[in-house]
Amino acid sequence: MLYELIELATKLQKAKKLPPASYKPKSVTWVIDLSGVKPHLKGPFKKGEYRIVEAPDRKRSGRVSKDNLKPYLLLDDARYVLGVPENEMKVDEAKLMHQGFVQLLQEAYAKTGIEELAKILEFLNQPLPEEFRQKIKAKETITFKIDQELFPFERPEIQRFWSEYLAENLLSNDKAECSICGKKKPYVRYLPNPVMVFGQSCQLTSFNSPSFESMGKSQTNNVPVCFSCATLTVDTLNYLLRDSQHHTVVLFNERDILRSQIAVYWLKQPAEMSWKGITLDQKLFAAPIQNLVFDEEEKRRVPPPELEQLQELVKLPKTGREQALRIDEASFHMAVLSANKGRLVVREWIHTSVSRLLTNLGQYLDAIRIVHPQGEQDKVQPLPVILQAIEVSDVNLVRQILRTIYQGYTPPNQLLVAALNRFRLPQVLTDPTETWKYHALASVLKLALTYGKEESKTMESLNLGYLEPSYLCGRLLAVLEEIQQRASGYKVGTTVVQRFYGAASTAPASTFGPLLRLTTTAHLPKVSPEMGRLLEEVIKQLDKAGGFPTTLTLKQQAEFGLGFYHQRAAFRSQRKK
Repeated sequence: MLYELIELATKLQKAKKLPPASYKPKSVTWVIDLSGVKPHLKGPFKKGEYRIVEAPDRKRSGRVSKDNLKPYLLLDDARYVLGVPENEMKVDEAKLMHQGFVQLLQEAYAKTGIEELAKILEFLNQPLPEEFRQKIKAKETITFKIDQELFPFERPEIQRFWSEYLAENLLSNDKAECSICGKKKPYVRYLPNPVMVFGQSCQLTSFNSPSFESMGKSQTNNVPVCFSCATLTVDTLNYLLRDSQHHTVVLFNERDILRSQIAVYWLKQPAEMSWKGITLDQKLFAAPIQNLVFDEEEKRRVPPPELEQLQELVKLPKTGREQALRIDEASFHMAVLSANKGRLVVREWIHTSVSRLLTNLGQYLDAIRIVHPQGEQDKVQPLPVILQAIEVSDVNLVRQILRTIYQGYTPPNQLLVAALNRFRLPQVLTDPTETWKYHALASVLKLALTYGKEESKTMESLNLGYLEPSYLCGRLLAVLEEIQQRASGYKVGTTVVQRFYGAASTAPASTFGPLLRLTTTAHLPKVSPEMGRLLEEVIKQLDKAGGFPTTLTLKQQAEFGLGFYHQRAAFRSQRKK
């Protein structure tokens, strides 16, 4: 993964998308304009009122002291830049921070000779104007401007100085083979910047306990990384986590942030690929795991449009697809990340050729596609909706589902168990507000039953030729419910589904006898003969298939659920006509 990140960094640097080394986007609250005769204070700027700037950054933690003084060059909070204390108890601390900021600035001026820095140093050597002291608060960010176009830290000379300054401070005196590029160089004692995941500052590597160390080595000597590789991997990961085209929150758990997962992804391709106006990019391939988006026309949340485009793409015959898109050399990369108390957790690393990826995505989309509960043409539900429906936040289950989507692994058994447990709940089966969940759970049942099989295409809606007893039992329960509903003019309080779905889906032989007697005596005489003929037909098919099973296995319970869902969707579709 780290090697691929370095390759991506090179590409981003050429496209000028990656900030300079150890720089990151920051917001500015105050700007001290030194272009005129007198210093002029501009601000305060609220979020969005001033452009985001790419400014020097580094890892900063622990209590401030002479040995732990880490100012940011030219843009920092007012404690460092002006020595403004948070309160009376922290006056000495603010003085120490400001000394560190000025010392760093002097060093930058000595190395670069940029006159703008001399002007800033001259300002800092004078008493702070009272207006500035009154307005600026200790933790507000502040910088200087002399040139009207560029901030001093945006000059290439300053960017080079910052990189060299950090390298000088971080590199050890020893040399070792870099674990990423393989070259023998001085290695960094610790990584210069953290990776920001769910608001937490996480280290890419951490050896802060003897149990993590090997052969008596300390810190990063256990896995040596040179300065260039260390900064590029962290900066690239942070870029992917900032850019909405390169990441998706797969699971978010506010109470337990460790369970939250975010996927970062990118496409490695020799040239741009497109087909019938559809650009093949990382966002398209990430469509199955993206969340719903709000549709202005329909006034509701719908699956992302890329998901429909992806379904069209995977239907293209493989041989024609390879020739039309020239995808032989392209590959897709995805890392699933979590934050664990300051450490970065890589939950999953997926890298596969685009050719293989399209095959795997096609299998997944075929298996999870199912008719809408109202009988309308279906739209595939994305992964966040499915996870919300099964109400499981198991990180291992999420990882296994991602492997199914992107690597062609068989769906995990745990997914079927979770879906069945919720599908049989009366609220899910009957409450109109739970229709989205009912739909998503049915699609999971189909995924578990048909993944990688021909049935993935023939079981999208009611299949009259599928004669498994469990499927027929599910259809039969839907028929009994429809007869009851029609007999009461769709005004029945509690249906047979609410009362008997759980028993019928696990022990059909002992449940359907009383149900059939109730229907034939109380409800069937009140409905059209058409329903009687349908009931008779299903029972006849069931008899031919061996009659009512005594009990059903998990797989058969899923078939029961599919039969029930398909038959019900068919009835609802007829009602609209």
